[in-house]
Amino acid sequence: MEYRTSLSEILQTLASKGYRLADEQIAAFPDEPLQSDDWRLDSVQRVLQEQGKTLVIAVSSTRRHMKLVFVEILSSFNDFLPITLLRRLFPMEHHANFQLGTVNIR
Repeated sequence: MEYRTSLSEILQTLASKGYRLADEQIAAFPDEPLQSDDWRLDSVQRVLQEQGKTLVIAVSSTRRHMKLVFVEILSSFNDFLPITLLRRLFPMEHHANFQLGTVNIR
């Protein structure tokens, strides 16, 4: 995991590599158009800002021809649950052996 101080710098760099922000339009998609067995985690970067910690997660799928960036704002009271993101991207019925838990961000 990389540590940075500028969220805008990270987003600009990823945009120049063809990633697009998983915004409200993507969030409104049903799960099926997003799901694929070939999603790859390309990078996870933590940004330390005055407001707190933010995770920037870049994923890509060749089958879906998509490169997406998820921005997760973390509070000191909550753990980031990757299960929400994984359920959106992977068809879970084919992966009954997955075991997922929380990731503590310090």
